[in-house]
Amino acid sequence: MYLLKQKIEQLSTVEIGNYDKNFSIELSGNKHHDISIYKALDRLIALYEKSGFLYPEKKERILPYMDLILNNWRKALKMDDQLLNIVKFTGNNPDKEELTSITFWRTTFNSWVAQHLVSTGFPIGVCAMMLRAQAEVNIEKYRYKSFQNWFSESNNYANMVFGTLVKTIGNRYSNVNKYAYIGVKHISKSKYQTITTIPYQSDMQQELYHFYCQVRGSIDADAEEINDMDIELNQLDQLYQKVGLRRKRYVWFAMLKNKTLPVGVAIANRAPFGLNFSMLENRCDLMLDPSLTRETREAVCCHLLSEVMKVYFSNKINLPFPISFVPVITDFASSQVLIDSGAKFLRTYKKSIWMQQAFERWYTHIQQTYDAFLTKYEQKKTTKNV
Repeated sequence: MYLLKQKIEQLSTVEIGNYDKNFSIELSGNKHHDISIYKALDRLIALYEKSGFLYPEKKERILPYMDLILNNWRKALKMDDQLLNIVKFTGNNPDKEELTSITFWRTTFNSWVAQHLVSTGFPIGVCAMMLRAQAEVNIEKYRYKSFQNWFSESNNYANMVFGTLVKTIGNRYSNVNKYAYIGVKHISKSKYQTITTIPYQSDMQQELYHFYCQVRGSIDADAEEINDMDIELNQLDQLYQKVGLRRKRYVWFAMLKNKTLPVGVAIANRAPFGLNFSMLENRCDLMLDPSLTRETREAVCCHLLSEVMKVYFSNKINLPFPISFVPVITDFASSQVLIDSGAKFLRTYKKSIWMQQAFERWYTHIQQTYDAFLTKYEQKKTTKNV
């Protein structure tokens, strides 16, 4: 790993959250005036555009909501490093702008989402930034339970970094699963009279955890803190409320008549709109028993999503939701049933998770991944110069 270490030593500064170490601080909430946050977010959006992350179609799609999105980000940043972190790495090449950035937002009380990884053609900066960020959160003060990252199946770069982590870390404390991401505008009322929906109650936690583990695995369940009694995220919601934001979860079970175990679960995530530019912070996780017939699957989807719609398009919670569809993450069999009923397929997403027990191995994974990448990169440059 000599090449990797040598390259990192040549770089200049890291800017990360609210830490007071030997690198500069850009976004630290209460320690700066609001104008500093405004300017910092303006620079971040400019980087998103320059790097191609905020491509014209994507920009056009979220432009009507940009004021709301940026306002939510500004509020979250006022909580220092408790809700939202923006990490930026700056290179020291005087002939070329070298910038890379990643953001983290708090999805459960002890878990974070890493997202919006962008760079101006600066791969070593990406590596150094992620290593520094992981090293910082791995200290005792920031001993979180897990991190997760969502990325498109078509993103080769993300597949290289996040899609291969199980090969390095192993499947005991990490996983990568693939889901369909669809938009549901309307849902037909099911005529299936043998299905009932039951809202989550605190005495159902073990039943929820068991079903979740069966469908998506125990790593995903633990990362989403389904193993905790605070399923609705009331403790985390209190943090968000300090700056006028909210973060809640709503859960329903689908039950078949004369059956004691659920055949489906819907978890509606409600969060400040646009924390993720693909609206994954407000996704509905729709999970069904894989053994269901198509007819029963369709009926279960209809029953569950009829309940889900209420927390997106009613005044039950004071959280603006300006788009006209519910973003749903589900398996491909269920997505096809919903698409046939009028839902829109958006993309295939992969969700990578690494648990606290694997933080050090994740650090090694990034080192090895980028060391191999840089070797090829340097060889390619040498070949061009011959």
